[in-house]
Amino acid sequence: MSHQYFEDNQDLAHQRETFNFDLLGHQLQLTTDAGVFSRERVDYGSVVLLNAVAPFLPQQGTFKVLDLGCGYGPIGLSIAKAFPQAQVTMVDVNQRALDLAQENAKVNQVSEQVEILLSDGYQALSKTDFDFILTNPPIRAGKQVVNRLLSESLNYLTKQGQFFAVMQKKQGAPSALKLLQSIYDQAEIVKRDKGYYILRGLNL
Repeated sequence: MSHQYFEDNQDLAHQRETFNFDLLGHQLQLTTDAGVFSRERVDYGSVVLLNAVAPFLPQQGTFKVLDLGCGYGPIGLSIAKAFPQAQVTMVDVNQRALDLAQENAKVNQVSEQVEILLSDGYQALSKTDFDFILTNPPIRAGKQVVNRLLSESLNYLTKQGQFFAVMQKKQGAPSALKLLQSIYDQAEIVKRDKGYYILRGLNL
């Protein structure tokens, strides 16, 4: 039976690995395992997403970020490391990935800035006042799942809040943009890089 990173794979044999990776100007030590997304290195889409989002993040004042589908934590933890004033909530359906995210948060000394929750999409969230939502959505989970994550995002943002997603053109980024344009006051492509699109929705 094959195992997918968007499932809870606690019965899967462990293959733990630890590596260092530079994100947003900081070197993070990240431990991964079998059954989690992109376990050998931080995937290129997440790197493109982070670099595209960073200029939109405030340099002063606290702000709240939701890392939707956080995996072992590279997106949320790198934002916490680079922006000490950020309050980061990280959610995923994969408990093994969340355990790694907790471990990685501690190792990289950002545990006090992050909240890590088991959640199918937004299901476990009590807060609806995020300033930013970021996702590298689980494309292999299917279009219905991805569209739900995009469609429901607006309900969890503050006014002037921003939603960002990274998707490859060949995996449906143009249609995802049309979906965001039907939901948000403003939606656009803010970056293209090697077939990856960074989509942004703005809640005006």
